[in-house]
This record gives sequence, C-alpha cells and structure tokens, in this order.
Amino acid sequence: MITSAGYELAAVAGAMACGILLAFLYDLFRIKRRFVRTSAVFIHIEDILFWLIAAIIVFLASYIISSGETRFYFFLGIFSGVLIYFALLSRLVTWAVTGLIQVVLWPFRQLIRLLTPAFRALTDKAGKLLGRARDRAAISAYRVRVDFRRLKNAMTRK
Repeated sequence: MITSAGYELAAVAGAMACGILLAFLYDLFRIKRRFVRTSAVFIHIEDILFWLIAAIIVFLASYIISSGETRFYFFLGIFSGVLIYFALLSRLVTWAVTGLIQVVLWPFRQLIRLLTPAFRALTDKAGKLLGRARDRAAISAYRVRVDFRRLKNAMTRK
C-alpha cells in the first residue's frame, strides 16, 4: 500500500515527466522552425496548436497520475521537469535531431543541386520558345488588324 507521501512523490515524478515531455515537444516546434520558414501568422497558429496540445497533455497527465486532482506540487513538478529538460537535455536533443534531419535531407539537397542547372536550361529554352511563339502571334495579330483596316477602308471609300 502506498502512503500519502509516496503517492505525492509519485505524482510529482509523473508531473516532472509530463514537463519533460512538454519541453521536448516545444523543442520539436523550434527545430521545425529552423528548417521551414513560416510567416508570422503561421507561427501564431503553431503556438496556439502547441498550447492546445500542452493543455491536453497536462489534463491527461493529471487525470492518469492523480485521478484529476491538481495541486500546487503537480504544477511545480511540471515546471521543474521543463527546467530540468532545458538545463540538461535541450541542447543535446536539438543538436541530435537537427543532425539527423540534415543527414536525411542531404541526398535530396544533392539531387536538387545536381538537377538545378538542367532545370534552369530547360526553363530558359522553354522561355525562348514561348517568346518566339508570342512574337509570331503578335505579328499575326498585327497582320490581321492591318488586313481588317484595309478591308474597312476599301468598304467605306466612295
């Protein structure tokens, strides 16, 4: 049987784990912002999404760990878990996940680097062809206008 002090220590330990999870989730959002540029509107939407997820996690942790009883030491445990994570693990996790993402993205970046000159040459060639077609269409339209004016002038002469 768990004593009251043991129950409260287990609740604080669970709250600390919840805080570590929240801080890790926040780091994932920060890492995502390193690789994907987002506008200010989407940053605000992401922040709202993070806080909604954080609220759900805290509610579920409170419900699972202490049967929904939220006391001051529970929130103190969450806060201390966040502090522990940022003090001890954040730099290491950020460095490792960033490195892993860079390793995964490296082949795609190399492929893009190799295909860029060919794609640029193709778009230049297509631009020249479209420019010639536009010029020919403009000349044809001019000829049609001239022919139409000639016909109009021929019809209005007495």
